[in-house]
Amino acid sequence: MLKTFIPYTIVLLFVVSCYKFKEPEKPKNLISKAEMVNILIDLKLIASVTAADDIKVLDSNNIQSKKYIYKKYNIDSTQFTLSNNYYAYHLQDYEEIYAKVKDSLEALSSFYEALEQKEISEQRIKDSLQLLTNKDSTEAIGTKIDIKRETD
Repeated sequence: MLKTFIPYTIVLLFVVSCYKFKEPEKPKNLISKAEMVNILIDLKLIASVTAADDIKVLDSNNIQSKKYIYKKYNIDSTQFTLSNNYYAYHLQDYEEIYAKVKDSLEALSSFYEALEQKEISEQRIKDSLQLLTNKDSTEAIGTKIDIKRETD
């Protein structure tokens, strides 16, 4: 059994190693690189929402992520798949697209982190002012009570 297994394995490895992938034809309705960047950004953002257990928001608004993307960019799943496969075969283009996606997502992340920090600092100021207002009103009430006691 081992004597027949080894030759078949060698032939199989030889056939698989010699296989050459054909370059996919350029689709007639190829999605542009810029639009592909925007689509992938939206897909990543939606994926992060679903990963963060905020899927209830999507469900409550009856939003299906891929259908939403296809409708937003006026494409269909076949067009996206063919374009994605085409760019994936052309690795330099694909790396270029994903570099832009990564840069855009990092810029969005920085923007929202800065916005969150600004909101936190504004809330701290608001809380401090509220604390001062409460302290002043407490002192004023205490003074009035003291005055009333002195006159009694």
